[in-house]
Amino acid sequence: IDFGCESSRPGAKPVSEKNELSRLNDFLAKGLHFDKILSIDTYKPKVARFALENGFNMINDITSGGDDDMMLHLAAEYDCPIILMHMKGVPATMQENPFYDDIMSDITYFFEKKLKTAQNLGIKRKNLILDPGIGFGKRVEDNNVILDNLDTLKQFNHPILLGLSRKSFLSVNEDGPESRLPATLGATVLAIQNGVDILRVHDI
Repeated sequence: IDFGCESSRPGAKPVSEKNELSRLNDFLAKGLHFDKILSIDTYKPKVARFALENGFNMINDITSGGDDDMMLHLAAEYDCPIILMHMKGVPATMQENPFYDDIMSDITYFFEKKLKTAQNLGIKRKNLILDPGIGFGKRVEDNNVILDNLDTLKQFNHPILLGLSRKSFLSVNEDGPESRLPATLGATVLAIQNGVDILRVHDI
């Protein structure tokens, strides 16, 4: 179960660390018990640390550790899985005219650097999951290229995660997110055929 206290949808404004921790604490205060892995969706190390100390056991970081790689240090310290995602820009502005000369080369180079850093920090290979970041600073055609070329990322020998569910590149006749299940299922089939290992979904 992937739990986030700050939206990272296109155009979303950042939430303060204080508010994010407050929202997370409200969730934890409910005393719910899950017989599942709990993943904290955050790019703030303090939030991730609080979650890991309170029953969470995986980090999902849209910044792949951030510029200072502090989240990678945290994953090494707690010996927990971390999802590294490729994103161009930040959620508030990432969909304002993104452009790539060769998107798969860009993503491959990005992961090469991040995985080298993770290796140097002693993070176990089994704890590293790659997410090419569908919809995060990508045009519709970029998302399609990623979907068609997932095999390119298999060279790293790490699980590949995709978040396709309800995203705008699957829109038909400007339908809303809640109406995109059929398109989501179609894209999911393509992703599975092309080697995806983990799917992040809304409609379980």
